[in-house]
Amino acid sequence: MRIASLFLLLTASINPCNAQSPFQVERKFIYPAAFPAGRPYTPGVLAGKTLYVSGQLDKDPKTGEQPKGIAEQTRMAMNNIGHVLRAAGMDFSNVVSCHVQLADMADFKEMNEVYGSFFGPTHYPARTTLAYPGLPAGARLELSCIAYADKSRISAVIPPAGAIPPAIGPYRPGVWAGDTLYVSGSGGRSPKGADLDPTIEGQTKQALANIGEILKAAGLEHKDTVFTNLYFLDPAGYKGPTYGKINSVYKEAFRLGLAPSRASFAVAKLPSTISVELTFIATRDRKNKGRVVPDSAGPSPTSSNGGVLDGDTLYTSGKSGNGATIEEQMRDSLESIRGILKLAGMDLRHVVDAHVYLKDLSHMDAMNTVFKQYFPNNPPARTTVQVIQDQLVQVQVVAVR
Repeated sequence: MRIASLFLLLTASINPCNAQSPFQVERKFIYPAAFPAGRPYTPGVLAGKTLYVSGQLDKDPKTGEQPKGIAEQTRMAMNNIGHVLRAAGMDFSNVVSCHVQLADMADFKEMNEVYGSFFGPTHYPARTTLAYPGLPAGARLELSCIAYADKSRISAVIPPAGAIPPAIGPYRPGVWAGDTLYVSGSGGRSPKGADLDPTIEGQTKQALANIGEILKAAGLEHKDTVFTNLYFLDPAGYKGPTYGKINSVYKEAFRLGLAPSRASFAVAKLPSTISVELTFIATRDRKNKGRVVPDSAGPSPTSSNGGVLDGDTLYTSGKSGNGATIEEQMRDSLESIRGILKLAGMDLRHVVDAHVYLKDLSHMDAMNTVFKQYFPNNPPARTTVQVIQDQLVQVQVVAVR
């Protein structure tokens, strides 16, 4: 593993940050006029041509008022996304990927109807929809999106008819944004009649096959993946049988030591009757794809144990720290991430997007206190949700040189 770390240090030395700025890629911190100041995260961060939008709740950003009913709540969250897009000089046709976080999967149908109306069928982004045990501030809906400024380099990836299961919502299987491919969440439904294997292993294998068809249609392979999210159902979280069964199949998709970065956790509910869902981000820029692996980390069959580079963009794996309290675990998680960033020639200032997964949302204030200590000025965009896990907190970030 020492070779992997040395390789990335050499890569970083080829592109040193200039003396005037710590950043090679220009960035703007987006603060729409409709949003109050003083939050521990930035509503949107534009790094180069990619805009990372913080998780937007179904509440008025100034008054905190929540409309009644999931239809109007979805409209509110989408309007909040719109504020960030417009402040960055974009609109909904620039959106390439969205994560829809629900408090109750029973709201799926009504949410879809409103959500889809903001895009139109020719501009659906890639999408992943999940139900969580809890969302911040009693929200019923939280939306996290990524947009891309150059519309001429946004295009949909749609495999041949019958290659993957039909969509069950307003989304595209995959969407190109420049050289980065965002793949919609895929479960274990079979393309033939959308049958579902009764075993976790079978569902995982089918989900990987479905994603493989999307990658193939884009001219890519599993080895081109830079980041994945693994979502599963098991009230025992990592300690339950589901996680191990998924990994027994997942690891076969990648050569030992070459798995992408990954964040994994159990959620409350997945669409339809699936028990496993995977979301991929991949790149066609193979020449500038690299790995950041600390010397202390051994090869893992399921994740990078550090981070994976897509050109100037680094995706870290989810990190959970040690300690008895949320503050201790949060600091340890961020210190692990700081070490990974250092190997890639970056520091915490380069983080543009963060995902914080809490075991209990009652820890939000304590987590925010630590987060602000590590990101005191121009913090990244951020999404925070409650998940089913053993650790009090897990943190995953995206950084850009």
